[in-house]
Amino acid sequence: MSFVFYSCGGNEQSADHPDISQANKIKFDFKSDFDASGKMTITSTEINDLKSVSTIKNIISYDPFTYVYCASTGSMSFYKDSTLIVTMVFNTLPDLKHIAFNYNGKLIAMSLSGENAKLLESFNN
Repeated sequence: MSFVFYSCGGNEQSADHPDISQANKIKFDFKSDFDASGKMTITSTEINDLKSVSTIKNIISYDPFTYVYCASTGSMSFYKDSTLIVTMVFNTLPDLKHIAFNYNGKLIAMSLSGENAKLLESFNN
């Protein structure tokens, strides 16, 4: 199980982005709740279906989002076969909907529509 942590701060839109066009697998990690010992419970789902992978890749818009919230409800890691391309965290809660990731030393955050937030949550099995 891997976790990605990001610092809070402003968003600087970068001209360069990770190339996820060749991704053929996505691993989702969803934060669900805390267990009796206070440890965060994580549920994971792996998507290998190329149609679903393509649908998810298409929600990445790079429309800027002012990143002021540290909380995320999950993450999605894009892979080409077994090679990790990038891990992005997301928040699907009302008023906090966004996707964020670090790339080339910069925090990049983008808007997430309500429809796309529901799409991401649909993979939380």
